[in-house]
Amino acid sequence: MRYSILVAALLAVMPALALAQAPAVKAEQAWARPSAGVGGNGAVYLTLTAQGAPDRLTGVNTPIASMAMLHQTTTEGGVSRMREVDSLALAPGQAVTLRPGGTHIMLMDLKQKLKPGDSFPLTLSFDKAPAASVTVSVLKPGARGPVAGQP
Repeated sequence: MRYSILVAALLAVMPALALAQAPAVKAEQAWARPSAGVGGNGAVYLTLTAQGAPDRLTGVNTPIASMAMLHQTTTEGGVSRMREVDSLALAPGQAVTLRPGGTHIMLMDLKQKLKPGDSFPLTLSFDKAPAASVTVSVLKPGARGPVAGQP
């Protein structure tokens, strides 16, 4: 009888343990600067942290742009170049911050102007973790990031 109760208890707990071990990525402080207008480009910056297991950011999507892609800016010989990258490695517990002049999410052919105070949805796809949706806040022109303590 005790053995049956123990087995039943373990079977009841197993799904919860599996969920606790599921890969996850924390996305926070998503922001963008205002854009010049409709049809132009924009960029999104945020911080990603893999929770418990290594992962990779493999894709991005938003309804406000015809295309969204992961880009990286590099400087060689005093010349800055931007190129698309396929994915971004995320080590467990190590925050990766996308920022101006470095890795960022490029928004191509904007369907609406990005205005200070506005926000829009962005969906992040990962190699292992389930897709995550974040809200991107449009800050003021020349912003260098969200104010400390802002989600």
